[in-house]
Amino acid sequence: MNRLPGAIEALAGLRAARWIRESTTGQFDRYGPEAQAALQDGAVRRFGLIDTGLAWNAAHSGRTVYRSGEMVAMLGAARAGTFDVLLVGYVSRWQRNLRRTLELLEDDLHPAGVAVYFCDEEILSSCERHWDQLVDEAKDAERYSRRLSRRIREGYATKRSSQRDPGGHPPFGFRRDAAKLLEPDPEAAQTVRRAFELSAAGLSDRAVAAAVGLPLFTLRGMLTSPLYVGRLRDGTVGHWPAVVSEALWHAVQAHRARRATNTGRPADPRRPYALAMLHCAACGRRLTGDAGYYRHREPCPPFVAAKPAPRRTAGRTNGHAYRMELYEQIVEALFEHAAVQAPTIAAVVGELVGTPAPVRSGNADIERERERALNRYRRDRDSEALDRTMRALDAREAALAEQKAPEAVPAAVAVRYLQELPETWRRAAAGDGRRMLASAVFERIEVLGMREATVHLSEHAIRHGLGAALPAELGIFVSGRGERI
Repeated sequence: MNRLPGAIEALAGLRAARWIRESTTGQFDRYGPEAQAALQDGAVRRFGLIDTGLAWNAAHSGRTVYRSGEMVAMLGAARAGTFDVLLVGYVSRWQRNLRRTLELLEDDLHPAGVAVYFCDEEILSSCERHWDQLVDEAKDAERYSRRLSRRIREGYATKRSSQRDPGGHPPFGFRRDAAKLLEPDPEAAQTVRRAFELSAAGLSDRAVAAAVGLPLFTLRGMLTSPLYVGRLRDGTVGHWPAVVSEALWHAVQAHRARRATNTGRPADPRRPYALAMLHCAACGRRLTGDAGYYRHREPCPPFVAAKPAPRRTAGRTNGHAYRMELYEQIVEALFEHAAVQAPTIAAVVGELVGTPAPVRSGNADIERERERALNRYRRDRDSEALDRTMRALDAREAALAEQKAPEAVPAAVAVRYLQELPETWRRAAAGDGRRMLASAVFERIEVLGMREATVHLSEHAIRHGLGAALPAELGIFVSGRGERI
């Protein structure tokens, strides 16, 4: 670990990276990070810092930016030792969360040998003399955010009580008049009424959305909102006329209640959904656990086409969801097969894990950031910003490639690991045990109905020999309510 600079004068010659944040993507695109970058450029010149080209541009709320992908990527680069000081233009552009500020500094950045320099107030996080000022500035940043949030809530409450208006951005089918009050949009009224009529007639939300040309979640918000019958969400009468009749609105609510698969009941703690990595093999969307099923929320034609042939006995054959137990039985069968093969592959396993697996030179996050940078360039044609971002991503990719490969796993340990997998899976039937085990073994599982499944093993599982214990193809018979492979 590098020694933390105890004073501003000790910054000379250190490797610098940049942190730039705006609250929303819109602010980032329209106003840009120029002011923050200018302060950071000044700090580089003043202290003779080495600009590594590393920069993280976050369009995220200051209260929750600690959960963002950009923050995770920055912390990963810090732990990899790719820079020594993080330049932040303004204290408020770092975070607006005092607790997370202190945690990130004390638990992540400082232990990794990285200090944070706030250019506007000339505060160095690793300088003892600056600590009180840093805490005060971080507290003021969060105080401002909380005060602003209260004022916005109070403003909306006043508007609701005095003007009987919900405030905020108008939903589909509404607009703001000259007095900034909500009113129905005549151009969208026909679409709104048709959507309610189709839903009341028995169509699913997805079918209605396709018929009227609206996004699914826009439609669902519309069908459940009392604004369309002239009421606020608390039930009081609004100042605008109804777009649909009360009878039609209640008919839609009754129909959707009959079709609901999740009625707000709490999840059964005895039946957690272990396979969070389950994806459709055709379109790549993740399958979600609900009411004892793994469901394809927006089923694509190939997934639906893989449904089993109809049977006379009752069974789910619509092709968008399958019982939780069926997919988890596949995992159990894979583990059983690996345990049987373990004693006979000791030599092979030893050969496989004797050479540490190479660390990947890139990852999906870096590729996504490259694509976002190119999209920004297409809008603003800022070649300098594009070049700076690409250099930073190149540096991150190089840092990943240089990481030390993990140590080899002895063959005996790998064989014991494989032999214990089935029993570990069975014992973990209740609670979060199965989810934790599946997350450790699989990076991704791609399924096409119950017709086929492809597993992508984690590096941990590969190093412990699971890849050697499984053949390229394995036939598994799973039966239940007509669903088979």
